[in-house]
Amino acid sequence: MARVLVLDGHTNQALACVRSLAQAAHEVLVGSEWRLPLAAWSRFCRGTFHVRAQTAESFSAIREWAESEKVEIVLPLTERSCRLCNHTRAEWERGGITIACGPDAMLMLAFDKAATVHLASACGVAIPQTRFPESDEECVASAVALGWPCVVKPRFSHSWDGRTFLPDRGCAYASEVDALRKAVTLRRQAGAWPMIQACVAGTGRGVFALCDRGRVVAWFAHERLRDVQPTGSGSSLRRSIALDDRLRQPAARLLAAMEWHGPAMVEFRDDGGSTPVLMEVNGRFWNSLQLAVDAGVDFPRMWIDLLTGGSVPPVSSYTEGVTSRWLWGDVKRFLRIAAGPPSGYTGPYPSRWQGVTELFGPQPSGTRLEVWRPSDPWPAMGEWIQGVQEVMTHG
Repeated sequence: MARVLVLDGHTNQALACVRSLAQAAHEVLVGSEWRLPLAAWSRFCRGTFHVRAQTAESFSAIREWAESEKVEIVLPLTERSCRLCNHTRAEWERGGITIACGPDAMLMLAFDKAATVHLASACGVAIPQTRFPESDEECVASAVALGWPCVVKPRFSHSWDGRTFLPDRGCAYASEVDALRKAVTLRRQAGAWPMIQACVAGTGRGVFALCDRGRVVAWFAHERLRDVQPTGSGSSLRRSIALDDRLRQPAARLLAAMEWHGPAMVEFRDDGGSTPVLMEVNGRFWNSLQLAVDAGVDFPRMWIDLLTGGSVPPVSSYTEGVTSRWLWGDVKRFLRIAAGPPSGYTGPYPSRWQGVTELFGPQPSGTRLEVWRPSDPWPAMGEWIQGVQEVMTHG
């Protein structure tokens, strides 16, 4: 069995990976910028490393520590960690350590949202009406052509200039020219202008996959019952559902065109009637990973098996109707509801009373907490300690 270093230990997916891999007899260590990261609270964690910053220098330090700890595989779980590991990929490999993500040339097909849109369009996957402006005037002309309100989407969630990461501003909604100009200014990343997209009706739906060089070996799907951000984001309450061919088929075409190797989430906007529209591809493990494992699709174990040359028989079924609640995600949702809708957002927005009933009221029958496990209880405490620190630090 392998000795695995799981990075980004403050994330939910890190905890899911630690539990999954330890139960598959791997030895698991955790690295994170947080001093008491969520995954390090697990009884399965065999060691931790404090990453001082998301910089090339800090990742050189963690690489040296990993070599001293006889680590065989490093598993980055965020875009930033993937980019930083790949920055010195040759050095990791010279130290006998496999990086559990694809090379930059592949990853950028997902991390660069413009590249994703172009490739999706080329292989017949429905995309939002999109413009790729390269000046303020072109941004305004694009918005006028698409209609108000429109979406201002940065090219990268985590843009890196070779030394540091630029701030992650997320998407913005603009209903008039002044708001558009402000949103564009904040989301221009060096020479990369943001995309301007038409708003797309429907709910967010994702399919999750593990690929072996473009061939999908495992699928999973869930429905979002509540999003952390009421305008659309990762979920705080979700349920496993049957895989919808309307989503699977375009996702499979796109992942094959990318020659994707590893985990990926392909996200669509679906109104239940017309063709689902691609939103983005997340080329890494996702926040709700534990739900897939609970439903019978053990993505972390299968990914490590692929990396170590093991056989991974295709997964054709899983348990539907498994419901998972990320409690701290619901707390963050309530705080966003209390703060009111973001500037420029014109869609429906829950009331404060709805936020209270979601947080404190009854949940769907059979709902299980994502972090709490009787056999591994301490992460449930760590979630609250880390969460309070997050609110105090980032608001």
